[in-house]
Order: sequence, then structure tokens, then C-alpha cells
Amino acid sequence: MKKTAYVSFAFGILLLIAGCGGTWVDDGGNFKRVFGFEKPNDVQVQHSFYWKSNHWGTEYRYYIALRSSAKFSSGLTDAMLMDHIVPDSTARNNCGDNPPSWFVSRPISQYDMWKPRSDEAYRIFQDKDDGTIFVCDERL
Repeated sequence: MKKTAYVSFAFGILLLIAGCGGTWVDDGGNFKRVFGFEKPNDVQVQHSFYWKSNHWGTEYRYYIALRSSAKFSSGLTDAMLMDHIVPDSTARNNCGDNPPSWFVSRPISQYDMWKPRSDEAYRIFQDKDDGTIFVCDERL
């Protein structure tokens, strides 16, 4: 009897873990999925894409475009955490294949780019003309 209960419990946990994946496009919850906190009032998400695998490992890919206050933008690109770099022709490849058509869609020279000083792979781009911020990451 105990073995049956244990197997049922373990199976239930596996189902719960496996059910945590999915794909969300322009979903209101994507900001929190990306940043880990609720969207501030001074941020407007223009587009978003978030994919998370539905198995036990941590695998995800996201792209998000937003407009924000100078305070939020400067927090994202703070020189203590980020290095400002000149994007090259491979800059879009840092976050996976086939980004959405709206993600960094202009010539790459039209964007500023930052990468974290840590080993994290996410990238931040900012349109030099209108200030739109694009953030992407991929972990597979």
C-alpha cells in the first residue's frame, strides 16, 4: 500500500513539473516571466514571446520589447552590471534562432547593445531613435 501511494505521489509531482512549460505570445504575464517581478507602471510592453520547456530541466527562450522611463532603462543598463558594446552582425544570434519579426528588426547599427558582466547570456538592445528596449535570452 505504501509503495502504491509513493508511486502515485511521484507520478503526480512529475505531471506537475511537466505541466509548467508552454509558449506565451504577447501575454500579460511575460514581463514577470522575464524579469521575475511585476511590471512597473512606467513600463509598457509592446511585444513579448516566452517559451519554456515542459520537462524537468530549465530551458527557456524569450524576447520582449518595451518602452519605459529613463529610470527603468538606466537600471537595466547600469554600468555596474552591464557592459555597453558595439553590436556586430552576429549580435542577434545571442538569443537563439528565429527571433520574432518585431525583435531588433532594423539594421543593427540603429541599436545600442549591452551584455551582462556576469556569465549570463541575456542581451539588451535599445533603439537609438525611439528608445524602445529589447531584451532576449535563451537557455537550452
